[in-house]
Amino acid sequence: MQTDIRKINDVELELEITASAADLAHDINEAIRRQRVRTTMKGFRPGKVPITVVKKVYGKALAYGVAEEHVQSTFRSTVLEGDNKYDVLGQPTITELEYEYEGDLKAVVSFGIRPAIKVQDVSKVKVSKLVHTISDTDVDKEIEHLLAQHADLKPADGPAKKDSYVIVDLERLTGKKGDPIEGEKQENVPFLLSDENLMPEMSKAITGMKVDASKEVKLPGPDGEDDRYYTVTLKEVKVRELPELDDEMVQKVTNDTIETVEGLRERIREQLEEGWQQRSKEYFQSDVIEKLIDLHIFQVPGSVIEMYLDAYISDIKGKNNNELPEGFDEKGYRERRKGDAENQARWMFIRDAIIAEQDLEISDADRDEHFDRMAAQGGFSGDMMKSYYRSMPQLMDQLDQSIMSTKVFGWLETAMKVTEKDREAYEKEMRKG
Repeated sequence: MQTDIRKINDVELELEITASAADLAHDINEAIRRQRVRTTMKGFRPGKVPITVVKKVYGKALAYGVAEEHVQSTFRSTVLEGDNKYDVLGQPTITELEYEYEGDLKAVVSFGIRPAIKVQDVSKVKVSKLVHTISDTDVDKEIEHLLAQHADLKPADGPAKKDSYVIVDLERLTGKKGDPIEGEKQENVPFLLSDENLMPEMSKAITGMKVDASKEVKLPGPDGEDDRYYTVTLKEVKVRELPELDDEMVQKVTNDTIETVEGLRERIREQLEEGWQQRSKEYFQSDVIEKLIDLHIFQVPGSVIEMYLDAYISDIKGKNNNELPEGFDEKGYRERRKGDAENQARWMFIRDAIIAEQDLEISDADRDEHFDRMAAQGGFSGDMMKSYYRSMPQLMDQLDQSIMSTKVFGWLETAMKVTEKDREAYEKEMRKG
């Protein structure tokens, strides 16, 4: 038997395996003998079927099994084990297999390895960090949203205003100034024009319209598809009359979990602060990852990209009874998400390189601090949380990954040029691109 490892590029290699019929003969004969012990055939006692008969019936299938096992075991011993073992990532693939029963074997196994990465100097990399101070106006808006759930809606003559509640008909068109598409009409659709989740194009089109008036509106297509055109017809306009905010109303809207107006304002402020802190964290980390990916140029093994694409597909299946939705274009989806998978892989390698170069480690104290924080939020003891996590290795691994990410981004924040910006300045920068 002979083996040869060829370098395709810095992160992808091939193992070529050649074995003669004589190299495989012993293992094939052993497989046939084991099969003979299990074989029952009319006219013969169990395990006493002639070896020539077993070979004739099962020989070819057993030989192919031996050949495949030979490839796998050779890959393990040559690539994964020994002094010169490789750091293999993703799923190795048999890209070539030539074998005929009682003949020679030739196989090629392609595999990816971890790229060698040196963490670049990040001291001159500029990153903005969103810092938003919660104002009384922010709290007032949240209270208004809360009271709106208990507001009375009263008809109005119009025209629709920025805070109106409206009922409209929507009819999709073939294109700009096009014809209606049969079956694509939605009637009596309610909108609150001040809803931040409402498409701004829709809010702008309806604001100022009178009842029974119609207008064509262009809306962005879903998932990057072409723009869509609709005829929107205003059916009704209503105004909201909010109830008075007092302690009794607070108890009603919070199901008696908060008793006073001041208590409600304090709770909302805390929730808003937590929300903005989380948003700031996500924005910052996303920006840092993007800049580090641009800063580090290296090849990514195709097997690792496929690994992430497989994970995306598994996630979709997990949300659909372990099946892909009917008509789902898996090939097209994988092609569209290939760039995302490659960037995710790039960040994984960069992150691992940072951890190694900075000798970042997770201590029991780090875990205990996390358990105590979780316990305080949930009303449990830290020891109870610790026992629960230790009984579930997968959860413990997720916890360690979260703690390590905090350490990595913490180091990056101290190493990079980070500028804190308020909401207005930050959003202005984002608009500039």
